[in-house]
Amino acid sequence: MSSVVKRFFTSRPPFYEVIPKKKVMNRILFDLDAKHSFNKLYPVYESIYKKLDGDGEAEIPAKITANDLMVMKRALETVRVQSHSTNKHLVSLENSLVEYAAERGNNDAVSLLAYEALLGNDEEDKQHAKKLISKLLEMKHPLTVKLSGDLCLRNKMNQQAEQFYLDFIALEDDTFLASEVFKQLGILSFQKPDLIQARHWFSRSVKTGPLDKVAECHYYLGQLNGFDPKRSRYHLEAAASQGFKESFKQLGFLELNQFGNVSKATEWFKLGTELGDVDCVVGLFDCFMKENKFKMAYGAYTTLKQNEPAFEHFTETRTKSIALMNENYTPLKNTMANIEKFQQSESTAVNDNDRWNI
Repeated sequence: MSSVVKRFFTSRPPFYEVIPKKKVMNRILFDLDAKHSFNKLYPVYESIYKKLDGDGEAEIPAKITANDLMVMKRALETVRVQSHSTNKHLVSLENSLVEYAAERGNNDAVSLLAYEALLGNDEEDKQHAKKLISKLLEMKHPLTVKLSGDLCLRNKMNQQAEQFYLDFIALEDDTFLASEVFKQLGILSFQKPDLIQARHWFSRSVKTGPLDKVAECHYYLGQLNGFDPKRSRYHLEAAASQGFKESFKQLGFLELNQFGNVSKATEWFKLGTELGDVDCVVGLFDCFMKENKFKMAYGAYTTLKQNEPAFEHFTETRTKSIALMNENYTPLKNTMANIEKFQQSESTAVNDNDRWNI
């Protein structure tokens, strides 16, 4: 059967079309301290991928351990996080890698599958999952402790979640997983609110995890360091560099109100506006009024009119600015001014003609 015909009858595209480029994968694998290069792992990825919708087992060499399979899984997860996009075929491949790793005795994989079963509908699977989780908790298996905290958090059992997270930190505190736990502890402290403790946990998270996974922590730190504008700006810029939407508004108002940099503030507000943040349109209005760009301010005003809740708050908080804008520019006022200019020019032309008795 030709490759074209095979593709027609297959629900998935060829593997080479979905897997990221070699350079990207090698960098990620290096960051994860993988024992094997992408060249060595590519055939394993491909073999498992081809068996996603078929019968039989994938061909996995004996030298590829259960831990290697989990590293391969984390590499794909990293791609998903860094690209801010999800490829359903690669997600299926991730899940299959976890299953193969669990079959080979990797406790992290067993824990992931157990919690997945716990959230499912099959009662028999749930009971088996509970037994596995109990055994893993007795062993003080770090990932199981962390996932127990996540499950409690999901069920709004915040106090129990916090205790599980603290138990996890006692087991390991210098891994990428620890960075995630520090973040959750920071959020829980922020909600209490215990802001000093929240700043402590968020700071530990950003020191432990890669930038692409701690953007939210930088955002929180930007707010918690409001007393220090320069430090606040540093954290908010770190969050913005990873596309964290809420940071653009904060950066814009920080530049405008604390540093008086209207140009820089305008840049941040424009970026936020492109991401659909209506508060950034308000920020643009403030910037345009600051520079007496009344026509552009009116454009922002018109955009805000389309969002009723935001427009109501906007008009309540910026009465003087709106009045000043209306004094200097509205389409009707501009039209009347143009008519007056035209009439004056016509009058001048008539007077010039009268000199010649025409």
